[in-house]
Amino acid sequence: RSEGINTVLWATGFRPHYPWLQAPVFDERGHIHHDGGVVQGARGLYVMGLPFLRRRKSTFIDGAGADAHDLSTHLATHLEQLPLVA
Repeated sequence: RSEGINTVLWATGFRPHYPWLQAPVFDERGHIHHDGGVVQGARGLYVMGLPFLRRRKSTFIDGAGADAHDLSTHLATHLEQLPLVA
């Protein structure tokens, strides 16, 4: 925050493993709690490629494209609402 960083894009392997993620975003089974890729409990945190993220094919390259389109629309709206930093 002190450097003005608002977004981090993190791409990682094939199995969920989040020991590095220190945020209150996990459900009782250790899965990231999200609504269509918008993580609940951590403003500005998003996920991609998780099973059934938005579609049955979300874990596949063919499904990730449609999910990315939906999330980019959400992100554009979110970013338009942020105040400009001088």
